[in-house]
Parts: sequence; structure tokens; C-alpha cells
Amino acid sequence: MANKSDSTANILFMNYNLFGYFLIALLFPLSNNYSQETILKKEIVLKMLDSIDSHNQISFEMFRSERGENGTFIDGKFFAKLQASPYKIYAKMKSPKEGAEILYLEGENNNKALVNPNFFPYISISLDPNFSLLKADGHHNIKEAGFVLFSQLFKSHIKKYGDSFYDFISYDGIFNWNERKCYKITISYVDYKLIKYSCKEGETLYEIAENNYLNVAKLRFLNPEINDSKKLQENQQITITNLYSKKLTLYIDKQNYFPIYQIVFDEIGLFEKYTYTQLNLNSTIKAIEFSREYNGYDF
Repeated sequence: MANKSDSTANILFMNYNLFGYFLIALLFPLSNNYSQETILKKEIVLKMLDSIDSHNQISFEMFRSERGENGTFIDGKFFAKLQASPYKIYAKMKSPKEGAEILYLEGENNNKALVNPNFFPYISISLDPNFSLLKADGHHNIKEAGFVLFSQLFKSHIKKYGDSFYDFISYDGIFNWNERKCYKITISYVDYKLIKYSCKEGETLYEIAENNYLNVAKLRFLNPEINDSKKLQENQQITITNLYSKKLTLYIDKQNYFPIYQIVFDEIGLFEKYTYTQLNLNSTIKAIEFSREYNGYDF
């Protein structure tokens, strides 16, 4: 016959086992849910990149809202026809310089953009893509329009962080935006920071941004004495960010997986917003449509 101490020990052992089973039952569903969410986030991002890469010709209307150096936001809107490779773009401004047209063909016209400024004396001119008239007080030049730079940025982060990149992403669900069902995700870069950078001989802010997938406008604001295209001296110290943004919120179209609404934050707060409407992925853009001779253009 078992004594009292043996009975007490058996009861404690049974309770310990029950507690263990409870923990296992509790933790495994959590682990499973976490894994499923990670798989979903990875699937959304990879499908987005595949969709961008598989559409070489697109047309769209884009609205931008970008924070200026004085903290106020500058808005703009344009319609564009774009070919990703080789890069070609025709853009017609709706604001702030209504009616102005830009035609840029990679490797042609000495890599300059043909511009119809749509004001007197109504003469088309060729300008460097970084010329201020082309940026219309905006953050980016015409060579950065569309989604190619965006795709390259994401690929660089996936390469840098591996699968840990998806830990930065929160999946916020499916939302209706501009009458489109969209996956909403937010990427928070916990290691975002300002750093000192030692320049190479002849580098420009634009080249530093391009080579490191950074936001050239942010570099310009951090180094107000330096123009985008100014050649820098060897070992010249400037301030840059280590990443493009601190946080990025995307609305990714559930049907075509394009990021049609992009909200970018820096260490201060909202930095830039881009919305894409009238996105056409399926029409063929004829070669003549990337020419100044095309009927309907005013170059």
C-alpha cells in the first residue's frame, strides 16, 4: 500500500505532465501560425518582385507628395509610358508644370532627356536628367520613375538580411484602396541610422545613392551644401543613411501584385508618398511612341 508521501509525489508528477502538455499545446499553434504568416509575407513580396520583373512595358499615372527641405510637402502628377529594359520613358506633366513633356531613352541623345517645357519660346531642349527643371522640386529624376528601382531595392535587402528580412515585415491584412483590393504590409528597419561616409574621388551624391540603394533626396537634405551632381573629393566626409528608409508601407494590388501605393518614412516621419492609377500592364507600346515624331507629342 502506497504511503502518503508517494501519493503526493504521484499527484505532483501528474500535474507537472499536464502542465507540460498544456505548454506544448499552447506553443505549437503559435509556432505554426508564425510560420504561416512568414510564408504569406514571403509569398507576397516574391510575387511582387516577379510581377515587376515580368512586365517590361507599362503605362500609368503617378501622383507624388514629397517633403521639401523646409518641411512642406510638394505635390506632382504625370502620365507615363515606360519600358524597363532598355530604359525608355515618355512622361507628360499634369502638375506642377502642366503640359510639359519629357522623353528619355537610355544610351541615346548623349544620355540626356528631351524636354518640351511648354512655355515661351516653346523650344524643346536636351537636359541632364538631374537638372532641377526635370525634377520639378521633387525627390527623384526621370530615370528613377516606375518600379525597377523599387525592385532592385527590395532584392538588395533580401540579399543583405536573408530570411530575417521577413521579420521586419508586418502583414496588416487586405484593404480596399482606390477600388482595388490590396495586401497591406509595413517594413520597419530597426537598424536604420545616419552614418558618416568617406567619398571616393569624383563620386556624386546621385552615384552614392544609386550604388547603395539610398534615397538621393535624403542625402541632399543631409548635405545641403552639396549638389546632386557635384563631384566630391577623395575621403570627403558626408552624412548618409545606411538604408533607403526607416519604414515603408505598401499597398500591393491583390490581382497584379504591383505596389500601387507607397508610403516612405525617415527618422522624422513621413518623407514621400507615391500612388499609381490607370496602371496598364498588358498593352504593347510601339517603338514610335518612344520617339519625338510620335503623333500627339509636341517636341
